[in-house]
Order: sequence, then C-alpha cells, then structure tokens
Amino acid sequence: MKKTTVIFSYNDGDLVLSPLKSVLESDVDQVFLLYGGENVSKQIEEIVDMRLIKVLEKDRKGKVSALMSIVQNIEGDIVFLLSGDITFHPLLIKKCEESFEGTTGVVTVRVVPSNSSHFTEKVGSLMWEMHDLQLSYLSGSGNNVHGGEFICARKELIFDIPEVVNEDAYICIRASKAGLSVVYLADENIGNMVPSNPMDLFQQRRRVNYGHIQIRKLGWDPMIMDTLMFSDTSLFLKIFIKFLKERKWNILTLLGAISIEIISNISARIDLLFGRDHIKWTMVKRSDNS
Repeated sequence: MKKTTVIFSYNDGDLVLSPLKSVLESDVDQVFLLYGGENVSKQIEEIVDMRLIKVLEKDRKGKVSALMSIVQNIEGDIVFLLSGDITFHPLLIKKCEESFEGTTGVVTVRVVPSNSSHFTEKVGSLMWEMHDLQLSYLSGSGNNVHGGEFICARKELIFDIPEVVNEDAYICIRASKAGLSVVYLADENIGNMVPSNPMDLFQQRRRVNYGHIQIRKLGWDPMIMDTLMFSDTSLFLKIFIKFLKERKWNILTLLGAISIEIISNISARIDLLFGRDHIKWTMVKRSDNS
C-alpha cells in the first residue's frame, strides 16, 4: 500500500524535528508538514527530501481546516495523522501498515508520557494510563476505540470531515459506522509530553471534552469514561475497577485527575452553551521549545 504521512505542527519549535525525522527514516511515500506559529524550527528549511511537502500556515486554521486544505493532494492508500510533538521509532510506520488487513479501517497506538516528575505531570500520566487500559479493554471486547496523537486511517475516511475538535474520534467512529475495525496496538508506543502545570492540563482536557460533546451532538457515542458512566455504568465500573487493580496509582494523583476531569467537563458544557469553540486551541507552554 502507498503511505502518506501528515504532521500537524504549530508552535512546536524543535520538537517537530523528532517525528519528522522518524517519518523520513521510514518507507513512507509522501509527507506533508503543516506548520506555523511564532516558534518555528529553523532546521525545517534545511531538511530536503523528495517526499516532503512543506506547507507553511500563515494564518492559524485548526487541524481539520489544515487537513482539508491538502486532502485532495494525498496519494497514499493509508494516511498517518501525527501530532508535531511526539516521538516514535521509524519502524512503527511499517508495523501499523502490517496491521491493515481485511476490514481494518484505522490503526492507533499507545501514548506513553515522556515527563512525569511533577504532580501535574503525574496526573496527566495517570489519565493516559486510564486511557490505555480503557482502549485495551474496549478493543479486546470488539468495541470502538480511538486515539489522537498518532492514527493511521484508510484514505477514504479522511475526506469531508466536519469542523470538529476531536477529528481522531470522528475518523475512528466513521470507520466503525462503515463496518470497518479500529485496531489498537497496545504494545506499540509513542512518546508525548503532558502539561506541567494545572491550568494547562485543565485547558487541554477542557478542549478534548468539548470535542467529545461535539461528537455526541452528531449522534455518535465516543465511548469515553465520562459518557460510559451514564450510558453503560456496568462497563464503566468494570474498566475503572480493572484500572485500580492492575495499574499504579495513588489517591492524591487519582483525586487530582478526577477533579480536573469534572471541572473541565463542566467548563466545556458552559463553552458550548455560550457559543465558544476550541478549533484554535490554547497553546500549552513547553520549556523544551527553542
């Protein structure tokens, strides 16, 4: 299969060099780098590869608008959609391709936080741990799963995406609605930094939860813990109890995660009520940017 990779980067600085170099070291056929902002790595202009198409975003559009601006030029049968601040081994591209067989529509992988020193980072890491266990459980029971930092989808699934915040969830649910499977590779990892202060983590969760509300308004269930609590309480309890039994956690970190999730959910609903949107998300400050 022919493979295209799209990397979304806005104000990622030199962080984008890691996923870009990993992609170029792989056997992908076409690479789009959609980038912009005030903090653009100077090294981007020095990287030359016949497969690489650089698209400088003068005005910030948001991920879906940026993707729709180049979707007609995508040549790959399968398309990798990557965040610009992740790290991964180049062989991951091949492993995802090998998972496309039969009715596979989307492949996604586990996210492992690369920073967990401070309390807020531990809270964010716990959230990713819960996410991983949830996706592993749902995938094992044949239910729909979705993940956003690194997904690979059939080309036909990424056309005509509406302006939603959580395009990853939309693509994965669209695949499921089309009778295609969404494969979660729990043994394949990418690295990603979590916010280091509470306000940044709150803003991140607020935006994600806003996106999940958008998906539900389309009549689709993203099957996240927040919705399962009410739509399928039994399944919610099974996953939550399994997490408490099998994963490492402490009461303060767990309470911190629950508190931020509750407050961010309430804030997301208020945003929707007053017509605020999160297409252009609040940028998280990173000390690694240069």
